[in-house]
Amino acid sequence: MKTSATILSIISIAFSSLTFAFNKQEQHDFIKSQLGNNPSELIYQNILQAYPELAPNILSVLLNQYIVNNQKAIESAMRSAPNKALEIAQIARDAGISNEDITLAALLAGIDPTLISEASAAGVQTVEVNNAPPSPPSVGGQGGGGIGVISPN
Repeated sequence: MKTSATILSIISIAFSSLTFAFNKQEQHDFIKSQLGNNPSELIYQNILQAYPELAPNILSVLLNQYIVNNQKAIESAMRSAPNKALEIAQIARDAGISNEDITLAALLAGIDPTLISEASAAGVQTVEVNNAPPSPPSVGGQGGGGIGVISPN
């Protein structure tokens, strides 16, 4: 009895994974049919707006199989599915897009870039900003004198 239950479990798992793979292929074919041969920015924006739940998959197809403006494609995907911004950013990284382009796309899409930034070994990279103005050069002094010294008088 245990053997037949185990075999039945294995068969059902095999069929469910086969169905998942089949659905993923169908989904991929559907996305490609919607995008056409050479999708313009307007076409893929409309498709992303119509199917926001598929935004990560649509972006993956766009970045890997078409010549598009990567930053605009990422921005459009993040605008259509802001709740999937982290997944979208990871797909872009996997496609070889620079962190700078991903961060800029997130900013333009209205997403907090700290939510999608990739941590380095030293932590999250930040740029230090010094808000203090530079000090003026010193002129003259209280003595010493000599040739080539500017006098405060």
